[in-house]
Amino acid sequence: MIIVLTGGIGSGKSVVSRLLRVMGYPVYDCDSRAKTLMNTDPQLRSRLTELLGEDTYQTADGQLNRSFVAAQIFGNPELLLKINAIVHPAVAADIEKEASRSPLLFVETAIYYESGFSGLIPADRVWCIAAPLELRIRRAMQRDRSDEASVRARIGSQMNQEDKIQKADATVWNDSTHSVIEQVNALLEQLR
Repeated sequence: MIIVLTGGIGSGKSVVSRLLRVMGYPVYDCDSRAKTLMNTDPQLRSRLTELLGEDTYQTADGQLNRSFVAAQIFGNPELLLKINAIVHPAVAADIEKEASRSPLLFVETAIYYESGFSGLIPADRVWCIAAPLELRIRRAMQRDRSDEASVRARIGSQMNQEDKIQKADATVWNDSTHSVIEQVNALLEQLR
């Protein structure tokens, strides 16, 4: 069984993921695994280099040249789509491999619906992690040391939280007034 944890910037997905890990459940973090795969998967490295050029991996340690890639995709949504078309299927295949090792796998991804992952990752359930907008902005500003305008712009580029809640099977409110532990325990109980 695969349960996707999704939610916008600053909603608290990582809090729920950490809680699940402490409870002994495996959690697949799409962002960190995608970064690892882009650096370690020879086929992925080759396809990204073919798309972006030799500077894609021109760093002292031979890892992905993040600043170069970011500069290439800045203001170029078409190129970002091409990169995602290369990276996302590799991540989906990696998730399937992880899921085959466990009867239950949680998958954390902020952009499950926006990225097209919903068509690649066969989720049995989707939990939306949610919080009020102003709280999300404060959290993201503190975590990323970003200014409010940039955080609002990033939030604006993602699917609206209410739309994610509507599409999800369940919502976990991470807003300091609801107990995240109680909500997660109740949802886990429904799986038994």
